[in-house]
Amino acid sequence: MSRALAEAIRLRFANVQDVKFASTRLDASLTSLAHEPNIVVETWMNSRLYVYLVNSAPKSRALKAVLKQNSSASIGSLFLIDRSLLPADGYCGKLPVWQDDLRALNLGAIHAFDWSEGELRLIQVNTDETPQRSIFTVWHTRDFPLDTLAVRRRDYQTNIRGSWAVGDITSPQFKRRISDERAQQRFHYRTRRTEALDAPSEGQISAAYLALEIEVGAGQEAVKEAFRKLARQYHPDVSQHETGEAERRFKEVKSAYDQIKSHRRWS
Repeated sequence: MSRALAEAIRLRFANVQDVKFASTRLDASLTSLAHEPNIVVETWMNSRLYVYLVNSAPKSRALKAVLKQNSSASIGSLFLIDRSLLPADGYCGKLPVWQDDLRALNLGAIHAFDWSEGELRLIQVNTDETPQRSIFTVWHTRDFPLDTLAVRRRDYQTNIRGSWAVGDITSPQFKRRISDERAQQRFHYRTRRTEALDAPSEGQISAAYLALEIEVGAGQEAVKEAFRKLARQYHPDVSQHETGEAERRFKEVKSAYDQIKSHRRWS
């Protein structure tokens, strides 16, 4: 990790009103940790936060190990991810497991940095689950203001299950702004979904492929096989899923298959 990058981010934290000090110089007690932070921050409320700058895709078990290590000492964890590792602005589809974990950890967002030619930009990568299970729309907030900091303990029942101390760097005003933007994203997604089926957009076709859990643009045989597999899995007469969920998912799979066939003019 670039020292210049770590120092630039340290300065951002040092200028936050809630912060007592921020340092990239780790004391001896930290060098023995299994997962060393890049930046140590302490607030005027005597809360401590370890900041990790992530420039390669982490394993989910590594994220949980960090959370467990720090939370046991009531120390918060904050992961800042290289923007190049995350979905592009406007993406709609599935997320890798580690991104889904971070999304859940931060209540729908992933915090990122963009380090280009010595210039630092902090970004919040926002996610919103669509009516299609595990399919997310993604949009970026490129003017993320680092102007507040708190360490909060939260209980998680899904994804990264457990009770973890996490860093909260979003102000109430910013949270309200994102809440409004998320509502707009949901409205636009619903609007796109109600377009006429005889003239689907590229986004709808991509969503149909993803509903069948295959690569966008896959060939006819792959689409058929994916449909057969999911139809066997979710048909209400044989599915092991709860009846309502099986019926909903089966209809979704059938609709996606029909839409792709019509779009590609397959018999």
